[in-house]
Amino acid sequence: MLFENVNQYQKAKQTLLENERDINLTVSILKQSPIFSNLSEGEIISGVTQLNEGLGDTIANFLGGAFGGDISKIKTVLTQMKEQELKFNREEYEIYNEFYQTLQNQKALDRDKNNPNYQALNKDIMQYRNGLNMRMKELTKSHDEIFNALEGKIKDLVGDNKRKKKYFNAQRATDVLETRNDRYEKIKAVTAKSAVRSDELENFFGVTVDDAKKEAEEAKAKANKEVDNLEKTQQVNPVATPSSKEKYSKEPQKTFFERLEKIRSSVGGFYSKRNDLTKLRDDIYNEMVSDGGKKHDRNTLLELNTIFSQVENLYTTLEKEEMKIK
Repeated sequence: MLFENVNQYQKAKQTLLENERDINLTVSILKQSPIFSNLSEGEIISGVTQLNEGLGDTIANFLGGAFGGDISKIKTVLTQMKEQELKFNREEYEIYNEFYQTLQNQKALDRDKNNPNYQALNKDIMQYRNGLNMRMKELTKSHDEIFNALEGKIKDLVGDNKRKKKYFNAQRATDVLETRNDRYEKIKAVTAKSAVRSDELENFFGVTVDDAKKEAEEAKAKANKEVDNLEKTQQVNPVATPSSKEKYSKEPQKTFFERLEKIRSSVGGFYSKRNDLTKLRDDIYNEMVSDGGKKHDRNTLLELNTIFSQVENLYTTLEKEEMKIK
């Protein structure tokens, strides 16, 4: 059962993608939605499982035929890298916040220079501030050491395999885009309370909002480049998956896939193909949900869903290329 109506299907798909295709988390969310009140938990689990299988994973499909079990190991290291960078961002942000608190304490103390403990308090503030500088250096050193170890793991896993490298570079660049944006937003937030905070941060730690913004922008450009490289490799060396022509000998999958291939190979860019892609996407979707999703058996629905995802991916890829030209 691939859900009973269009609203259920769309909600389930959106929730599944938003939660990184975590089936258990998706089911727990859908159970709370009134849209699914007519379904049992078992029926929701069945529907989400089928939906997840049909959605496909572009990168995983690309890797699957290339190096099997290594994909999970590489994903593990990628996750560790991303989590380590986000952890660094949080701890860096805490240090900067404490730094600004010492500045406030210093200003308050300077307004009370007649305080008999002025010299001792002033010394304490200076020592604490210098301690923050030392913490920042130690945090950076620890971060670099951890990353060196993780990069060593990746080097062993990837080796000279070009397909692995392209996958790793694309996923890593996408993760770096997220972590650089996270750092930029944190630095921007911590300096937003006054006009002089940016200068104070730069003078003491050598960090600027502009530099963080530039790093985020460079990460975006690199992510786009690496993802494009991966997609080009997939187009040149497609992995044998359920999307291969010989797979679709039955209707309506055969006709839908032939329409997709005709659009893919036709001359022109996004604007010349978008109407045909939109029409094909709508036709496939209407076929999937006709008769409340009961018109076709499970395997047919999965195959239709795979073609549907390929249509969406081609639409997105062509749209990105068009934006680059502009």
